[in-house]
Amino acid sequence: MEQFLANVKEHVVKIDTIEYDISVICSYTYGIFKVFEDAKIGMEQAIATKQPIVYADGLSGIEYDNALKNIETIHTIKTAIDTGNILSYFQPIVDNRTRKIAKYESLVRLVNEGGQLLTPYFFLEVAKKGRYYSKITKIVLDNSFAALLKIPDAAISINLSLHDIEREEIIRHIFQLLDRYPEQTSRIVFELLESEDIRDIAHIQRFIQNVKQRGVKIAIDDFGTGYSNFERMLSYEPDILKIDGSLIRNIDTNEVNRNIVETIVLFAQKQRLETVAEFVENEAIYRIVTDLGVDYSQGYHFGRPELF
Repeated sequence: MEQFLANVKEHVVKIDTIEYDISVICSYTYGIFKVFEDAKIGMEQAIATKQPIVYADGLSGIEYDNALKNIETIHTIKTAIDTGNILSYFQPIVDNRTRKIAKYESLVRLVNEGGQLLTPYFFLEVAKKGRYYSKITKIVLDNSFAALLKIPDAAISINLSLHDIEREEIIRHIFQLLDRYPEQTSRIVFELLESEDIRDIAHIQRFIQNVKQRGVKIAIDDFGTGYSNFERMLSYEPDILKIDGSLIRNIDTNEVNRNIVETIVLFAQKQRLETVAEFVENEAIYRIVTDLGVDYSQGYHFGRPELF
């Protein structure tokens, strides 16, 4: 089959004066049960992973198990929402010059029926596939704005994906909260996490301009890796760059990462942007990022996320 696929790829079909290249993908199985289902899922996997050939035996069983786990997770999410067990924990962000807490990042947590505290890793991706994701986002926004009254001397950073900003119900909720807390808006920071498949960048830019007029600050999260690039970042007119933790966590032993962070800091300073280092886990890392000119630090060295 691999030879057949290679032969097809080398072949050219000519219709009239136009030549067409052809490619084929293949999914195969020689099982006894659910042969068609396995092969069908194998085709979907081949397309998704851009593989020419996939061995699909047993894939339907794996898919079935994953579906069951997703159903269980959705039930857990729904129960947590109904019982008030979607919580916001807050991790301190310190000013590197004074070592005093200047901000907190709002981080969502879920308490399941067994009393376990779950991080977003265990439920957020599943929530995004259903109707509960917007409900979680609204709860986090409510919790975060309410926390402003408990910590009058610090700002609150709230994570928003660019897909959140594409949802009209989320936009309406944000502006309702901004209207409800007019004296606190200057202490709100929206941390935007970039993604590659944004449909309407102009819509994102309008949202940013509107909230900044209310005094809200904008941060670019996980800057320096992934989809982040200087040109797109500047189009969002941010106030803060949060340097991705993968560049910080081993900066004391990795010279390349140190040079990258130094470049980001110099760029930020020229653009009059503040910088935050994530994953500051010890004193050695703190001293390095401070020496490089990073404005703020966040990590277990200064505190774990806590419930207010």
